[in-house]
Amino acid sequence: MLGVDFQTMASFGDPEQGCGIANAVKVSGAGVKWSRPGVLTCAMARTLVRYQTEVVQPVAQSRFGQPVKRLHHAGTYDCRVRRNNSTAKAASLGASRGGRLSEHSKGQAIDVTAFELADGTMVSVKKDWRGPADKAGFLHEVARASCSSFNVVLTPNHDRLHQDHLHLDIGPHTLCGY
Repeated sequence: MLGVDFQTMASFGDPEQGCGIANAVKVSGAGVKWSRPGVLTCAMARTLVRYQTEVVQPVAQSRFGQPVKRLHHAGTYDCRVRRNNSTAKAASLGASRGGRLSEHSKGQAIDVTAFELADGTMVSVKKDWRGPADKAGFLHEVARASCSSFNVVLTPNHDRLHQDHLHLDIGPHTLCGY
């Protein structure tokens, strides 16, 4: 499947909560190796390969003269509601978090924390988004270009809950939160 290192999984879900994935795959790499496996839909895995091939690798070659060898992420599938400033504030006050299900709960999202270059150099969203020009430039260019691959892109510019990662999803909503 297009350079995706994966294992098929049985479909699963919780109809009461609305979470789950039909035709789930456990992915350990999509174009490049991942820091840890993640559970996604086949469509999201294909989108990630295209993103790595058409966006990430050309930008890395252009800016650093070398490819990305590993994508570091904070998570893929997670049965939960969206996290935003409103749900975070409600939770801190002990109120119900409520809200729309996150695309993570459908296997259609990933939170990218860093890109590791072939020479071992780490380009971290948390440390480098507002850091050195070469690394920040790479992250900003990759984030801007992500909007052509994914329906929702959230970056540290979006809100404080995304200060350490790029949220990328293929859900039905659209927002380029660059």
